[in-house]
Amino acid sequence: MPQIIASTYELIERLASGGGGVVYLARHLRLGKDVVLKADKRTLAAGAETLRREVDALKNLSHTYIPQVYDFFVEQGTVYTVMDHIPGESLDRPLKRGERFPQPQVIRWACQLLEALVYLHSRPPHGILHSDIKPANIMVTPEGEIRLIDFNIALALGEKGAVRVGFSRGYASPEHYGVDYSGVSETQEGQEDPATQVTTAAESPETRLPGETQSQHSHGHSGSAGSSSTGGKRTVLLDVRSDIYSLGATLYHVLTGVRPAQEAKEVLPITDPAVSPAVREIIRKAMDPDPDRRYQTAAEMLDAFTHLHENDPRTKARKRRVRAFAAVCAALFLAGGALTFTGLKQLEQLQAQAALQAQEAEEAERAAKEAEQAAKEAEQAAKLALEAIARSEAAFARGDLPTARAAALEALEQKTPYDAQAQYALTQALGVYDLSDGYQSHRTLTLPGAPLKAALSPSGERAAILTSGEIRVFDLETGEELACLAAHPSALSDLVFLEEQVLLYAAPDGLTAYDLEREQVHWTGDPAVTIALSGDRKIAAAVDLGDHVARIYDTADGTVRSVVSFDGETRAAAENTIFADPQDDIFVLNQDGSRLAVSFADGGLELFDLARGGSGAAAYEQSEFTRFEGGFHGDYFAFAATGPERSVFAVLDVRTMEQTGGFSSTMPFHTQTDESGVYLSLENILVRLDPVTGEQTELAYGEREFLGFRKSGDAVLTVLDGGGFAFYGPGAALLQTFESEVCGLTVLSDGYGLVGSLNSPEVRILKRADHGAAPLLTYDPAYLHSEARLSADGKTFMLFRYDSFRIYTAEGMLVTQVELPDGEQVHDQQFRRDGQDSWLDVIYRSGLIRAYNAADGSLRSETQGPVPDETLYEEFETDQWRITSPLHGTPEVYDKATGQPVAQLEQDAYLTYVTQVGDYVITEYLTGDGQRCGLLLDDQCRTLAKLPRLSDVLPDGRLIFDDGNGALRESEIWTLDALKTMAEEEKQENSQ
Repeated sequence: MPQIIASTYELIERLASGGGGVVYLARHLRLGKDVVLKADKRTLAAGAETLRREVDALKNLSHTYIPQVYDFFVEQGTVYTVMDHIPGESLDRPLKRGERFPQPQVIRWACQLLEALVYLHSRPPHGILHSDIKPANIMVTPEGEIRLIDFNIALALGEKGAVRVGFSRGYASPEHYGVDYSGVSETQEGQEDPATQVTTAAESPETRLPGETQSQHSHGHSGSAGSSSTGGKRTVLLDVRSDIYSLGATLYHVLTGVRPAQEAKEVLPITDPAVSPAVREIIRKAMDPDPDRRYQTAAEMLDAFTHLHENDPRTKARKRRVRAFAAVCAALFLAGGALTFTGLKQLEQLQAQAALQAQEAEEAERAAKEAEQAAKEAEQAAKLALEAIARSEAAFARGDLPTARAAALEALEQKTPYDAQAQYALTQALGVYDLSDGYQSHRTLTLPGAPLKAALSPSGERAAILTSGEIRVFDLETGEELACLAAHPSALSDLVFLEEQVLLYAAPDGLTAYDLEREQVHWTGDPAVTIALSGDRKIAAAVDLGDHVARIYDTADGTVRSVVSFDGETRAAAENTIFADPQDDIFVLNQDGSRLAVSFADGGLELFDLARGGSGAAAYEQSEFTRFEGGFHGDYFAFAATGPERSVFAVLDVRTMEQTGGFSSTMPFHTQTDESGVYLSLENILVRLDPVTGEQTELAYGEREFLGFRKSGDAVLTVLDGGGFAFYGPGAALLQTFESEVCGLTVLSDGYGLVGSLNSPEVRILKRADHGAAPLLTYDPAYLHSEARLSADGKTFMLFRYDSFRIYTAEGMLVTQVELPDGEQVHDQQFRRDGQDSWLDVIYRSGLIRAYNAADGSLRSETQGPVPDETLYEEFETDQWRITSPLHGTPEVYDKATGQPVAQLEQDAYLTYVTQVGDYVITEYLTGDGQRCGLLLDDQCRTLAKLPRLSDVLPDGRLIFDDGNGALRESEIWTLDALKTMAEEEKQENSQ
């Protein structure tokens, strides 16, 4: 059941969580608007009136770069803030991916942030401090703009009293830590630290606010800036200069890719030549340990950025040269007058020299203007590139691959420092490294309204989608719209394909069979909204809203074969049938149309024998159950029924109406039952159930609960709690996971799938991958393994895990399977290549190393090495970089020549291998859910591509991918030119 807060907001998904609380995406039920709910469980320390004043101050904020706050309330001890939902991603995420940003873009963001701070700091009566500025609290929208988020109520929340609002190490000013550097002269620096450790504002009943006058702890006081004294105990108070320090630290991280040191006096100067001296100076001043030497207001720092060109040392030097040239000219002129009598020839020489110098000054001025114009053009190009990349990423996220590819190409045309990001976006949109056999995003359909339900044609190549009052039919390969038909206005209106070109649907005037090829009605029936189709598609059953009977039709010509009476019972119906179909009832035919199962509003469930005049047999006369799912499988009928307190699943033999098996749970069951099988899910597991023996075969297992599923052929689509969906293949192998809104629409065939949400008019088309060339190796997917490697001579493949390994020939023949002794004591495994020789080193916790031949699995050696480091700390080296990888930490990249930090790698995965291939570096990871993946990096440590399920990197640069579903496939490293050519070709194909 959805969780409703304050009878107004429905929680959709959890966006983030931390020590301060949890952030949810929610929907305002009355307005139908997505909002963000921040739940803070800290104790309220302020009185109701103080709280309301603070709330009103936040609700009255209105600024371009600040999300709007709508409401603030307390429910069951939890404090909720309601604010705008800002699409995009927080700035810390690209930083964690190792992305760098050009200076013009960072300057533009800095100015936007400072405009927001000027606004906040000037709010009456005393201003508002943000107090936790950091990359994670800065959202970058799909348009490349920023929003400053997560500003809190400064004095209302806290465990002890007035709160230090937010605290993030590395970004927090010394005052946040209770350290006062005020009044420390530059000559004192380097001597014994004179800063005083004092009480912070969080521990004092006094708090300095941004708008206080000089008499209220002004910036111009003598002694300790921003501190007070009570009974001899000094207290450091936060003010606007604390926000300025945090902004400077954030800009430091964004420009350099390195998080600044926690201690302000230990922050290293920026030495990156890509950062201009003037910008370095602005950041240095903003991060000065002494708040008196920082910018005193956000407006002052904003002025420094807006006059950046004028204050740049290079610009000042050029102006000095121009003035010097002018002075020389004047001096020469005066000298010429004084020396008139020394000879005209000397005067002419002096004038020529002055003219030459003036010309040089003019050329220098022109060059400066050209450089300034080039800088503006570069800034504009960078802006256009960023906007295009954001459009590409947004299109990719919603499955619109043609738009994603076109936008990425547009970004690459700008030729900016963002080319690596654009290449990453293009690679994602092309899917060249996604070699799994699952479903991949193909394109996106945009409807006039949210999708309510859909049906696929028998081939799976066409889809009919119901939106408000109409049905649209599409070719799923091309996205072409084939027809638009008026439908019954109810969201309960059903639609099914009788044949590839004939659609049966609930039309405004009655049941209608429409021929799509001839564009004409094939036949019509009585008014109806709900339709059931037999497995052989020869019989249809239909019932209208509130009817007590169902009509059985011959689908060939629409002849009514019989009428089934419900004896006065009615089917369950939603209170509002316009906007959504809860899909909580059963109305289904068996394979040959001889039996009909129907659930009713009173919780009853009945099976009708249509071959015997429609006689019924009740599974339930009536019950507490309000939700039913089920269907026929041969002579068996399986169903799930869910009520307020329990859920049951049962299998009935329809010949005897006896139950052959069943389960009960407090959690809801979900089932799909048809001629292909009986499928049942509970929480996070999905099984196929034998209706006779009760034997279960696992088809899917996940970390999150399955809210529903679809099974077609050997593929399973599961809808995940909290949003998104996942695909599984044979052997319950997880193929892909897609993050998205909670899916309200899911249909699946062997070739295509559709997913959509009631919150969006867009429907994503998924297509089963077709890789063309045969795989390098096919293996038994039931053998679970962690790695797969090709021998150096190319003759055998080794698939291994901690307790065993298998060896296959290149032709796919199983050579041997070896069980490793003492598998639970294995510390690590390393596959080695040396020339044409290959083997697997199995390293035990005792230091014992057993080496197994990759050709036949024989034990080739057994040696005693040192006891391995259980911390799993590792270092990797390339020609240019040294990479450190702790087990519980983020891998760091350092320049080998200078020792300076270059970037951070993936934070949420364990780094296992680093391989240099020419100018590229490939990093391999093991994710938290046990999946392998890789990243392709360029010579500047920028991510060019994601490599899902990367299994091996060969010495010649070829990549091997293991889909976990029984196939190993090979790929080259795609160059940018090759990617652009592929994208252009697909663009031309889509335009034809």
